[in-house]
Parts: sequence; C-alpha cells; structure tokens
Amino acid sequence: MNSQKRYLLGGWLPPLTNLSDPDYCEFGCPICRRARAGNRLARLAQRVELLLSRGGCPWGRARQQKYGVPPDQPAPIDEDAAGKSDEPVVS
Repeated sequence: MNSQKRYLLGGWLPPLTNLSDPDYCEFGCPICRRARAGNRLARLAQRVELLLSRGGCPWGRARQQKYGVPPDQPAPIDEDAAGKSDEPVVS
C-alpha cells in the first residue's frame, strides 16, 4: 500500500517549516511532479529552477539525498522482499 502525504492546496503551498521533506518534491510539488510526468512547460520551469538554484530547491535536494536521483528524474522503483515491484504490470 502506497501512503502518500497530502499537501495544502494540491502542493501549491510548500511546507516552509520542513525544508528537508523529500516527499514534497516526490508527491506534492506541482512543478516537479508535472515535469517528471512529461509536461513541457513544467520541464522548462524546472530546468530554469535547477540552473538558478544550482541543484534545485531544498526539497529537491532532500529528494536527491533520499532517492539518489535529481528532481528532474523519476525515483527508482521499490521492490519488496519477493522481488516484485509496487508498479502494476501492463500487458
């Protein structure tokens, strides 16, 4: 079961009191989520942010420490003990 955190206003209000929350970048940030999904405008905004801030916002840097990938790349798929991923199999 995947328990994602919920953020105010659909993620448009970032958790300013917790700048080291990697889950905000993964599940809450409207720019990063849309950019990783392929939205062209969000990708452009994210690239500009990455260039200006030299690595992304604090939540993006925390996500990179937790998942090992920068904010503009998808997180690796988690596998359970049996070696099965949480992702549904499409046939």
